[in-house]
Amino acid sequence: MAINESLEFDIDAPLTLVLDTLADVDALPDWSSAHSNVKVVERDANGRPSVVDASVGLLMFSDNLTFDYVFTDVSCKWDTRNEGTAVRSQGGIYELSPKGDDATHVRVTMYLDPKVKAPGFVVKKGIKLAMDIIKNGLTKEVMKRKAAA
Repeated sequence: MAINESLEFDIDAPLTLVLDTLADVDALPDWSSAHSNVKVVERDANGRPSVVDASVGLLMFSDNLTFDYVFTDVSCKWDTRNEGTAVRSQGGIYELSPKGDDATHVRVTMYLDPKVKAPGFVVKKGIKLAMDIIKNGLTKEVMKRKAAA
């Protein structure tokens, strides 16, 4: 049973900083407790990650997965390239839009299709937890980078 979830929030930082933070997937474990052992396998013509290996774990789901990433000037999309032992597929998109001169509106849409049999409420709880990690972790990481700039 695939689960889809969306979330919208604002970050008090320029869109380019938010997008650069998303493109720095090597630092993903620093702000996302769901990720570890992240390795960029390939980069696109602009130097942004295009193929990424990562260990991903949340609640009862844990897998080593390969993700395809696609970046535009205002978005970051990711999708699993392979099935894992616990996850059939997982992915999503960050859609960014400027909000004034120094803020960014973030819309995240994510899906998860687990292979592991689990009650629907457990899967929904897992994806909601992932969304909390995204909102809080990404915001904190972007603000840390903004303060250091």
